[in-house]
Amino acid sequence: MDKKDDGRREEIRVVDRRMFTPDGQRRTPDAPPEDSPAAHPVPGSPGPGRAVAGETPRVASAPPSREQQAASAQFVNLVRNLAATAAANLGEMPNPFTGQVEVDLDGARQVIDLLQALQVKTRGNLTTDESRLLESLLYDLKIAVVNHQKQKPSKTS
Repeated sequence: MDKKDDGRREEIRVVDRRMFTPDGQRRTPDAPPEDSPAAHPVPGSPGPGRAVAGETPRVASAPPSREQQAASAQFVNLVRNLAATAAANLGEMPNPFTGQVEVDLDGARQVIDLLQALQVKTRGNLTTDESRLLESLLYDLKIAVVNHQKQKPSKTS
């Protein structure tokens, strides 16, 4: 009750620490007020000056954990499997069930859309290699779709 007797009201401040906007874009979190304990780093701990804006905390000098390595490998497998599905839909490999080369541009576009959604939703959370792989596969698949559209403009809409 001493606080009420002082006649002062504590100021409530909301600090938004989210790293991404609702549409997935990277944002700079609000800085804590200068008089808060978070603004004054504890000696020996990484302070705010050591972090570079736009980097994720895992871009540290410590090697990735086994869990992170496994997750990265699984992500790469997922992306490659989706890309292989799109390539099969583009007729770049035979259908494993029929043995025939089939072209399904709508199916390829759907898989490309899935890969693009993954790219948007994981932006800022991928390693450089994962990001490059995803970007490269998307580029190659989009070029392949355009090439198919140029070959048969009357059959696609």
